[in-house]
Order: sequence, then C-alpha cells, then structure tokens
Amino acid sequence: MLNFKFLKNTSSLAIGLTLALPAIAADKPNEQNDIDTITVTAHEATKKPGTNTEISEQDIRRDGGTNFGTIMRYQPLISASGSISGSSSGKSSWDRGGFTGYNIRGLDANRVSIDIDGMPLPIAQGRVNGVGRAGFGSYGIGRDYIDTYMYNKVDIQSGATSVSNANNALGGSVSFQTKTASYYLYPGKTSYFGFQNNYDSADRSYHQGLTMAGGDEYLNGILVLSRRDGQQTRNHGDSISSYPENWHSNSILAGFGWQMTDEHLINTTVDYNNKTKNAHYDTWDKYGKKIESFDKQRSKNNRFNLAIKDQWKPTNISWIDSLTTQLNYQQTHVYDSTDLRHKTRGNFNTQTNYNTKAYNFITTLIKSYDNQRISAGLNGKWSEDESPFFTSAESENIIILPDGPYSKPQADSRSYQLGGFFEDRINFNVNDSNNFYLVPGVRAIYQNTKPRNLENMSVTNINSNRLGKQYNSNSDFKVLPSMSFMYDITPDFTAYLQYQRAAQMPNQNQLYGSYLAHSSIALLVGDSNLKTETSDNFELGLKGQPVSGVTLSSSAFYNKYKNFIAYTRYKKDFLGIGNRIVYQAENRDKAYIYGAELSSEFNIGKWIEPVNGLSARFAIGYNQGKSKSSYLGDKYIEMDSIAPIKSIIGLAWDDPNKFYGIAITATFQKGKKKEATSRETYNNEGKPIPNSKDDYFRIAGHGIVDLTGYINITKNVKLNGGIYNLTDQKYWDYLSNNKLYSTSDHKYLDMFTAPSRTFQLGLNIDF
Repeated sequence: MLNFKFLKNTSSLAIGLTLALPAIAADKPNEQNDIDTITVTAHEATKKPGTNTEISEQDIRRDGGTNFGTIMRYQPLISASGSISGSSSGKSSWDRGGFTGYNIRGLDANRVSIDIDGMPLPIAQGRVNGVGRAGFGSYGIGRDYIDTYMYNKVDIQSGATSVSNANNALGGSVSFQTKTASYYLYPGKTSYFGFQNNYDSADRSYHQGLTMAGGDEYLNGILVLSRRDGQQTRNHGDSISSYPENWHSNSILAGFGWQMTDEHLINTTVDYNNKTKNAHYDTWDKYGKKIESFDKQRSKNNRFNLAIKDQWKPTNISWIDSLTTQLNYQQTHVYDSTDLRHKTRGNFNTQTNYNTKAYNFITTLIKSYDNQRISAGLNGKWSEDESPFFTSAESENIIILPDGPYSKPQADSRSYQLGGFFEDRINFNVNDSNNFYLVPGVRAIYQNTKPRNLENMSVTNINSNRLGKQYNSNSDFKVLPSMSFMYDITPDFTAYLQYQRAAQMPNQNQLYGSYLAHSSIALLVGDSNLKTETSDNFELGLKGQPVSGVTLSSSAFYNKYKNFIAYTRYKKDFLGIGNRIVYQAENRDKAYIYGAELSSEFNIGKWIEPVNGLSARFAIGYNQGKSKSSYLGDKYIEMDSIAPIKSIIGLAWDDPNKFYGIAITATFQKGKKKEATSRETYNNEGKPIPNSKDDYFRIAGHGIVDLTGYINITKNVKLNGGIYNLTDQKYWDYLSNNKLYSTSDHKYLDMFTAPSRTFQLGLNIDF
C-alpha cells in the first residue's frame, strides 16, 4: 500500500518529461513533415476515454523496436513475455522458445487481443501435453507472427477493450496497422522509395527493408519487402551462454487504394510472413537442477492475410456520414520437428503443428448530429483450427497407454462469433467554452465453438464416441455495457471517468485441451462446459495538453474479475477407463487488479527559446493484483502476471534544423518474488488447501540506461543507432522468469538473464 501512495504522490507532482518530437527522417521535405503532423492530430485521441497508446513508425525506428518485444521497451505497463528453448519451469523438450504474447496491466497471453488490421492472431497454445501440472499458465506456441518493419503504427488499448473493438478481451488490445501508400503520398508527391538497413548485436541480426509507393489520391499502390537473419539472443550469464540458434524471416506486403467513385474508397492488402529457426539446446528438469535431454529443433511458422476495406461516404443519405466495411481472410501454419536424446528414454522425434484458417467481417457506421456522434457496427468471425501431432516415443506402460506416452494437444475445432455495438458521444457545452461529454455504449457478443474430427484424437482405450461425451459444443451470449464521462478542463486537456463490462469466452485450448499427460496415472482435460470469464473495470484519468509544450496521460484503475479458468485436480473414473488423477479446466478463480500509470512529454524548447530542441519524458506504472481459488481455506495471493513498478526517464536533444539528435533514456524496475501457492497440487478431497513449500527465485530490481541518436547525412540519407544497457547491468525480466526456483543450478539461472550491453546501427534512405 505504501508503494501505491508513493505512486499517487509522484503522479501528482510529475508533469512532463518525454521526447515529444520523434526523430523523423529529414530526407522527407518539410511539406511531408507537415502532412505527418496533420495525420497524427486529425483523429480525436484526446477526446476518447480510457488509456490509448500509439506507437508510430518513427517511434519504432527511434527506440530500436526490431521485434515483437522491443517495440514495447519504453511502455510502463505493457511488455512482452517469453521463454527460452529447452528450459523454464514445466517445459517439454519440443516446445519452442520466443515471445508468447503481451502483458497489459497484469493480464497476459490470450487475455490480451492481438490483431493485424482488425484480424486477430491465433491464440497462444497452453503447455499441458507432456509437462503435467508444471505447465499450467505457460505456453508452448506463442503469438509472434509479425515483422515490425511492415507497420505504420501500433494502437494499444489498456484495460478492457472498448465496445467498438470487434476483438474483445479482458486485458486490452494491441492492433498493428500495415503500411499504406496514402501514408507516404500527398498532393504534389506521387512516389516514395524507402530502404532500411539495420544491425542489432543483441541477436546478431541483420535486416533489410524496402518500401515503394506510387500514385495519387485516386489510385495508389505500395510494395513492402523485409528480410531478417539472426542468431540466438545473447544473455548476460557468467557461467553459460545462450544455446545456439540461427533464424531467418521473410515478409512481403502489397496493397492498393482506389477512389472508385466520389463516395467509395477501396483499400486492399495482401501480406505474408514466414520465419524458420534451427536450434540446439539442453532441456532441464522443471526445478533447473539437471539436464534431462539434448535436443535439436527445426521450427517454422507463416501467416497469410488478405484484407479488403471499403469506406463509403454517401452524399444523398442523411443518416450516414460514413460506413466502413472490412473483410479478412487469414491462414497460419506452425510446424516444429524436434529430435530428442533423452537420458533415460532414448532417442525419439516429436512433431507438433498448429494450423488455423479464419474469416473476419467488420462494419462500422458513423453519424454526427449537432451535439452527438453516433457509431454502430456489426462483426463476425469464423475460424477452424487443428493441431496435428506425431511422436516416435515408445510408451513405458503399454497396458495403460498403448498408443504412447503423449497425445494430440487438443481436438480440432470450429468457432464462430457474432457481435454488434452501439455508442453515442453526446457533447454538452458549458460556459460557452468547456465541453462535457456523456458516452454510453454497449456491445453484444455470441460465440459458438465445437470440436471436429474427434476420431483423429482417439486412442485404443478411448474412441471418438466416448470423447464426444467429454468434448461437445460450447456457446454463450453476453451483453457488455459501458459508460464514460469526459470534461474538457481546457480545450486540449480532458478528464474522464469510465466504466466497462468485459468478457473473455473460453478458447479451444481450454475447452478441448490434451487428455493424456506423460504420466501413466494422470490425465489433463479441457471442459466444454466452461463459463465465460468476466470483469468490471473502472478508470479515472487525465489526458491531453495542460499547457503548451506538455503532453500528459495519467490514469488510476480498478478491475474485478470472475470465473478465471484454471485446472482443478480430481480423482475419478474418466470415461470408463479406470480411476485416475484428472486435472480438468474449470472456472476456479476470482481476482482483482488496481493501479495507476502516468506518461508525460515535455518540450522544453517551447518554454525556453535558447534550448529549442531540448525535450524530456517521464513515465511510471504501478499495479497490484491478487487472485483466490474456490478451494477450501484458500486466500488471496499475489498474481504472478503482475509486473513490479516501472519508471522511464528520458532526456533528448533534436537539432532545430533536424541535422542530428541524441537521447538518453533510463528504465528502472523494482524487484519482486513470486508468491507460492498449492493450487496446482491441491488434492480437492474436502480438506483445507495447505501452504506451499516452493521457494521461487527473487527477480532483483534493476536500472538500465540506453543512448540513442541519429544524424541526417544528406536530405535523403539518415544514420541512426543506439547503445542499450549502457552500464552493462546484469538483470532478469520478471514476467518471463517469475517461475524460476531459488534452488536451481546457478548455470540454469544465468541462462535467463537479459542481454548485456548491445548496440544497433541503421541506415535509412527515403525519397
């Protein structure tokens, strides 16, 4: 509680300090810079309630955002968590390493929506097949299907998603917007060429990117190509280096915009991304004390997306200002082949797959009256997924497990969702200068999911008919209201109060997850009768420009959750195959999260003319969250997905003539130790839950300093780079490593350290 009071006092005193003017390439003429400024300020970001963050293409370049995780490096309550191949608690040898998803305000993985142009990415796959209860809450296949070069911006909603967001989620959303020709072209400029060349020493990766656009306001097109080659991300271990990897990725995007008539603007985009990785690693036991197998893996994933968008602005229909309709088709494929040399079980090969096919439809209508702005829309999603699985491992107990010790991780499934929303922003004028806004809204959602092809999940002891009794369709309907109040303290500075109801419907991994574990006596199963996770979210905040040269966004929030899905242990006869230990998905927990965050930017040159070009940034984020299961005698304990308090302080100088710029940014994060619980080992036999004897490794606090800069060699050529972790601090990321045990081998713990001092260097050419 003392930390929360400290944050409140800090937030009330901290006004400003952030890099307000990004290092925009000076090779663009001044007219282009003006157009970019218009593009950024044209939307009503400060007139929307809630915490909304935008990361622009220039921000990604300036801050060294080369991958899924580093684009979030300077966000106070947003981060990317991941795992290392072959290691971490509960990991099976054939699970891949990498980023699993984003964490926003203490919720992560599938509770945060990730989409590209409105098309949601596949879910992260739970790590339950082959790891037992140690894998609960961890993921074997993540959601990294992106290349940061392909996007103009990233839009982030913190907390429950707005009613207008078709991809609803409890924790918020991250939306990647692909590059378009209209972003680079404007009246008088009918062509654009951009080339980017980068090197990042953290993973010795080399990047080449090419962007070409041409056309006018009636017909234009764009082509974007990106190639990356790299190795393993270096750690800072004193006794062991990261296991060797080599990888490469290719991305291509093509799109065109066509002003078909005065009323219709058509945009079409096709993009494709693939990544292949070869890795050699040792797989440790879950306690990090000994090596169990020596493995090598070849993994690859790809994503194909087709998007068609029509913006209609009718001139003869009074009740429509604009109607935007979007159609998407997406295919993804994940394939991992792992050769294992196990110390006790011998040599064998395992192949895991996760393939999806999805269709998406979104339409949004906007109409403005005298003091109202009404928006409404419909959306629909249809998806099919499958998880083919193969292993050459032989069963140690052929009587109980005649088909082998491992099984297909989840049943094939089909899911569809229908939704709609209505929102009205009503504007009241106060004292002829200040505006008061009332924003009621509501979203309705129906989702239906059912298993497919159960025969390819059957084994000798359990056929598809029996499985059909356990795995059947699941559906639910939810109405999610929201209400917001906003008041313009000044025309550019707004206070808001917001309430939102949110829902997270069960995914196919929770409904139809693995039914055989590696143990000969235990099963792990989904539950097709799961209920929807729900939350009530409250937020109070300030955002905008309180004075000239200062940009501020601050908020305090409290969220309460019900029906969190977790696994409960039973001892029972499962589908007539005998009395077994069964871990079954269940709506087991309730939780709450509260906190506050502040982000501010201060352009000092606006106030003091002699230092025109000097700017600063300050951001801080704090959240606290606890959960409690339905087990007898349980109590609220700290959620392991809650990151410790984090602050970012930066100072930058941009030459007024835009010839060069330099910035120094310090990031500080408090240490934290995961609180142990017996929920995953509780026998559920009518006795109170005991205290856990596990002792986790304390993640120490750390402070790192980054130095970045750029120089415009010519009008069209720019050199930029940075030195990261300038002081060579040794540290661990809490969200990625909170399940490490304090008793683990020192070498094992060293594997998880973040990179030591690294550098980036990039060359950008723009015409």
